[in-house]
Amino acid sequence: MAVPRLAGIMSEALRRRGVSPDHAGYVVDGLLLASLRGIDTHGVRLFPTYLAELDGGRSVARPRLRWRGRKSASRVLDAGRALGLVAGRVAVDEAVRLARDHGVGVVAVANSNHFGAASCYTLEMARRNMVGLAFSNSDALVAPHHGRRPFFGTNPLSVAVRGKGDELFCADLATSQVSYSRVKHRLRQSLPLEPGWAVAPAGEDAAELPAGAPIAALKPLGGHKGQCLGMAVEILCSLLTGMPLDHELAHLFSPPFDEPRRVSHLFIALEIAAFTGPAAFRSRLSQWLGAVRRQQALGAERVLVPGDLEAASARRRARSIPLADDDWLALTAIERRLGR
Repeated sequence: MAVPRLAGIMSEALRRRGVSPDHAGYVVDGLLLASLRGIDTHGVRLFPTYLAELDGGRSVARPRLRWRGRKSASRVLDAGRALGLVAGRVAVDEAVRLARDHGVGVVAVANSNHFGAASCYTLEMARRNMVGLAFSNSDALVAPHHGRRPFFGTNPLSVAVRGKGDELFCADLATSQVSYSRVKHRLRQSLPLEPGWAVAPAGEDAAELPAGAPIAALKPLGGHKGQCLGMAVEILCSLLTGMPLDHELAHLFSPPFDEPRRVSHLFIALEIAAFTGPAAFRSRLSQWLGAVRRQQALGAERVLVPGDLEAASARRRARSIPLADDDWLALTAIERRLGR
């Protein structure tokens, strides 16, 4: 679907629900950026769920955003049940402002919702000449290493920084082996799962089950190391803000979408100039990324750096974003209800 058409559908649907133009822009830009970069699980596919949150009362179209904290370089934002993409962008603006004054800016967010792709925030910080870091806790979908039941969230994290010109380092990963949205999409299409993605109710790898069979939980990224990362994110988000732990959160896709979820995030902006010369930093970063790419690869593969695949996707999808059949049907149904 053409990017302007998608943007128009989402903007109008949000406007009719009372979302301010600025806040609607944060949501539309964040979802489009994820889809353009090929992160389809966290792109426009999520928009119907975000509308359901607004319609059910889980999210608030006009949230009351409140700040607390007296330290010079850190603050806490009570997002007042804002859409996560709204809370995240407001927090990023403040983290960057603090970093310009103090060299580092840290903003924790409480009472939020699902914030989309973590890289939409770190890329924004990188665009403003920062090293950007973003973290979020999420509802329990991941079993502990050797576990059989969900206890941790997919708890994403991202780091991004700009090199020379358009050069970017951008890591964006969940601490599960794969996102739940991707598994959910596979199950809905009765497609098989890959080994190591999920655990079945009886404890075996879900890849051993027939295509479309239900799963019990996702598996952590890289076994115990993924569990370590996920727990670290939970400390940085839910424990720092006093918000619910992963296993205490309502699930993103579970109706009736009428109760607050109280998701928490953390954003860190590091001003490069506070540590070293920005021009030299960017030059060395670009040289280093180039050296990584030139490393000898196996067979026909290429050595890449974090962000390369996403940047290539953004170039291919600059005008139009491919949609799965069910996503096309959901978005065109919203379009019809708008009378467009």
